[in-house]
Order: sequence, then C-alpha cells, then structure tokens
Amino acid sequence: MASKYDKSYLEHLCDYEQGWRLLFTFSAGFLGIMLIWLFSIDSGSPTYVVTVMNVVGLSVLAVLSGFVLSRCE
Repeated sequence: MASKYDKSYLEHLCDYEQGWRLLFTFSAGFLGIMLIWLFSIDSGSPTYVVTVMNVVGLSVLAVLSGFVLSRCE
C-alpha cells in the first residue's frame, strides 16, 4: 500500500515544479533589475540600503529555487 509518506521531501517539493520555476524566474528577473538600480543610486541613501537588502534576499531566493529545480530534473 503506497502512502504519502513513501516519498522523500525532495519528491514532495518536485510535485510543485511549475511553482518553483515561476519563483526562480521572478526572483532572477527582479534581481537583475535591482542590480541595475543598485549602481544608479547614491550609496549611503536609504534607498541604497533597501536595494542591497532586496539583492541579498532575491539572491538567496534564486539560489534556493534554482537548487530545487536542478534536483528535480
């Protein structure tokens, strides 16, 4: 008898591969926009700090979602 507990955690994550692909696409796209914006604003301004935080967060999100996608294929 097969149950939902017969799958590994990664197999459960791979069930949502389309969502992971969407998350990766959006995070990589916005990361590109933030990197362009990062070099066009004054360093030391509050906007710069928020942009750096966005770059760090989007980088982590892109790497994690990309890792899950690479393991699913």
